[in-house]
Amino acid sequence: MGIKAFLVDPHGALGNWDDTAVDPCSWNMITCSSDGLVTALEAPSQNLSGNLAPTIGNLTNLQLVNLQNNNISGNIPSELVKLSKLKTLDLSNNRFNGQIPGTLSHLKSLQYLRLNNNSLSGAIPSPLANMTQLTFLDLSFNNLNGPVPELPTTTFNIVGNPLSCGVGTGQDCSRTRPMQLSLSSNNSQNSKPSERSKSHKIALAFGSTLASICLLILGFGFLLWWRQRHNQQIFFDVN
Repeated sequence: MGIKAFLVDPHGALGNWDDTAVDPCSWNMITCSSDGLVTALEAPSQNLSGNLAPTIGNLTNLQLVNLQNNNISGNIPSELVKLSKLKTLDLSNNRFNGQIPGTLSHLKSLQYLRLNNNSLSGAIPSPLANMTQLTFLDLSFNNLNGPVPELPTTTFNIVGNPLSCGVGTGQDCSRTRPMQLSLSSNNSQNSKPSERSKSHKIALAFGSTLASICLLILGFGFLLWWRQRHNQQIFFDVN
């Protein structure tokens, strides 16, 4: 209810959020676990405005927060650091301003973070470089400046900011890096994939040849059967 009090809801998307209800798991935009704990808050594209209440930090079992494509403004509450189980945080396409809380780096379960298309300013917090579990990060199209820390994420995007990145700076503004396989530098090990590839090609060619021969035999047998049947004489016993 504290979250609802900070938001402006012109279309009544949160209309059934009622403080007299015993169970909030029946409310719109709310998902609960089997034991009745609130695990997800999803209200994208609901034309919500106002601010994100700091009391969101009280929902310590949240794993997903998705408020993208609204008009929510103000600072990103630092109380999000209390959500130790949070895996996905999507606040993109809003009007959030101020700096990115460096405390987000303490969310050791966070894997997916989208803060793009807001009005965030200041530098990218250097502690984000320690979030090795983060696989996706999008901070594009804000007002971020300053140096870019070494981001460990598999995919990140920071274009559309007055950052010190781009051609000639030695820093990339975006990257989509496929998951790398662990390969040994030993030559004998490196030659194994090539040998397996050759064996695979030989087996494929042998199988194709054998299949072609079988098809020819079947076709020839069918032709013989058809000719034999066609040449049989038919006798009529006319009394």
